[in-house]
Amino acid sequence: MMMQQSMGGRLALSARPLKLAAMFGVTLFALFCLLAFAGKASAHGYIDSPASRTVLCQQGANKNCGAIQYEPQSVEGQGGFPAAGPADGQIAGAGKYPELDAQTADRWKKVDMKGGENNFTWKFTANHATKEWKYYITKVGWDPNKPLTRDQLDSKPFCTVDGGNKQPSMTVTHKCNVPTDRTGYFLILSVWEIADTGNAFYQVIDVNLTQGGGTTTPPDPETPVLPNVPADALCSGHTESSITLSWKASTASAGIKNYEVSRNGAVIGTTAQTTYTDSGLPANTAYTYTLVAVDNAGNRSAASTPVSASTLAATTTPPGSGTTWDSTKVYLAGDKVTYNGIEYTAGWWTKGDQPDSSDVWKAAATSAVQAWSSGKAYNGGDKVTYEGHTYQAQWWTKGEIPGKAGVWKLIS
Repeated sequence: MMMQQSMGGRLALSARPLKLAAMFGVTLFALFCLLAFAGKASAHGYIDSPASRTVLCQQGANKNCGAIQYEPQSVEGQGGFPAAGPADGQIAGAGKYPELDAQTADRWKKVDMKGGENNFTWKFTANHATKEWKYYITKVGWDPNKPLTRDQLDSKPFCTVDGGNKQPSMTVTHKCNVPTDRTGYFLILSVWEIADTGNAFYQVIDVNLTQGGGTTTPPDPETPVLPNVPADALCSGHTESSITLSWKASTASAGIKNYEVSRNGAVIGTTAQTTYTDSGLPANTAYTYTLVAVDNAGNRSAASTPVSASTLAATTTPPGSGTTWDSTKVYLAGDKVTYNGIEYTAGWWTKGDQPDSSDVWKAAATSAVQAWSSGKAYNGGDKVTYEGHTYQAQWWTKGEIPGKAGVWKLIS
């Protein structure tokens, strides 16, 4: 019995190093995978000129591109093309962006190009060590209405650039001779093979080829940024005869010239500011407004999200007086109401906030002094009555009892 226990103990002890070795091996493997993934994720790049399919997606010239419109540098897939790499029919999107694999004769915007020597410029957001760049072109007689496959490409690249397993500059330009034996619509596929991972980046250029030598027109040093849509448009004020709109400024590489303001679908004016007041309107009338940004090169943004607004209803109410507060109505900054005989002015947008218990409302200085409320916030200078006395707030306060807190100064 003792011998059996002794042998069992030795077996248990001998198993422990094996367990520890296994655990250590798993940890090392996980760390290796993490480092390999980090190395892969850091490499990104795209062809900026001639503009690739992904760049034209980013610029908005190509529509319905999916997520790649926000990151044209991320078409990354398995390397080793054409022996390995993305499956046929998934080459343009590298097996990750199926929207890029859609293919018809008129699906994508085309770049004009002459056969012969052309410059191809890659831009990198992370300049990983590079094995090589390869450039392929679709065959004469290829079918532009079928997804890109290997048998639609010439078997050999028309241009190969050695990367030397080194990090390139953040921008590199390759001079390559594009075949001059074909005209019309063709695809150029460039593959950036990474040296220290098994991955590559894929870029498709949709080109309209003409015969003859010569280079394409040199591109601008930077891709122009078109005006973006005016954001967060809203009605920031209104009267019986006017509506004021406000929005966030748009940007463009050429600079913003002005904004076009449309009411109910028709342009009513322009402004270089980010506010516009539409005047001379009838009372108690609703309108819908949209905004378009125009840059100094004449480029226009898409229309903003529509803004609905209306003029105030007409009244015989004396100037400076407000209508009776309505809990269901929306009030904007500057709107005046009366509540329990006291006039209040809204400090910002509000709906349903009761004037005598919400700090969005400020009582008029000429109004009767209101009774103090523990649930209402008061600003410096506000006056209240409490237990038969009048107090004035010296700074912002809420819930502090007059006569017991130093924020309140006794007036009478």
